[in-house]
Amino acid sequence: MPNGWEGPRYYAAQLAPETVRTDWTTPAAKAGIVPPRPLELGDIFGGAFRAVRYAPLTMFGLTLFVLMIAQLLGMGVGWVLARQFGASIIPGEDADLETMSVLSWSTVAGTVANSLTSIVVGMGLTYTVFQAVSARRVTPVEALKHMGGRLWAALGYSALTGLAVAGVAALGFAALTPLFAGSSEVGLVTVIPLLLLPGSALALWIGTKLLLAPCVIAIEGLGPFRAIARSWRLTGGLFWRLLGITLLASVIISIAAGTVGTVFAFAGSLVAMQDEGIAFLAMTTLSSLASTMLSLPLMNAVTALLYVDARVRREGFDLQLSEALYG
Repeated sequence: MPNGWEGPRYYAAQLAPETVRTDWTTPAAKAGIVPPRPLELGDIFGGAFRAVRYAPLTMFGLTLFVLMIAQLLGMGVGWVLARQFGASIIPGEDADLETMSVLSWSTVAGTVANSLTSIVVGMGLTYTVFQAVSARRVTPVEALKHMGGRLWAALGYSALTGLAVAGVAALGFAALTPLFAGSSEVGLVTVIPLLLLPGSALALWIGTKLLLAPCVIAIEGLGPFRAIARSWRLTGGLFWRLLGITLLASVIISIAAGTVGTVFAFAGSLVAMQDEGIAFLAMTTLSSLASTMLSLPLMNAVTALLYVDARVRREGFDLQLSEALYG
């Protein structure tokens, strides 16, 4: 027997079918990489792997492309420095000094180039993962443009934090030097580790409070100082959760990346038995490149999902996320 609701709906559909909604089923959600709710540990780790599968060309392809360019530039700068100064950075009188010099300079230059590139690439990777949460794929070109737009803010934040760490270390060294003047070697070995414990705890605390600052720079477009302040607010009440998940993810991803790097390092050692020159250097660079290409996207994905989870728990971001997924 028809009820009072069915009659008006039927006749309204007859009169104006293009303006009256007759399908009252729940709209299907888009396939995001995580559910629109507070994330559990499994959601974060599973979402990180789904993120790299959701946009593999951006997460792996763009990372490989940019890292390769950085490594080549680093090797070139290292070779030029070796030819210019004619000695390794660490003085020594070992045999085959020229090979050691090229390797040493190339290693340092490559490390610097890789560190700077990781910071910049992280902006594009974080943005890609955040968009994947809303079921939107980011192309490599779009991620590259976003990296360029956030370049100076990312480098400014890194320089700011680096200067802060160097300043604190310098102050601590200056304060402790008079205390240890004339102390025995045994006393130094005993006391210095005890003094490093508070410093390590402080570094963990500040690092966790600033964990989400790069995400804020990449996603919200804020500058370094405002990003630091916002990260400090977002991490309020979530310190141990963020610290534990980050440490666990770092261990797991480091083991996986180290395994991949070991394979290439073993191949490099075999090559070195026949050719100790450029071939060995190339295999060493390839080993570092392979491990970084694996660890960088996954670690950035975990951090980006922690940022999403913090906004869900602190700001109700799941409502906006549900609207983006369900329409």
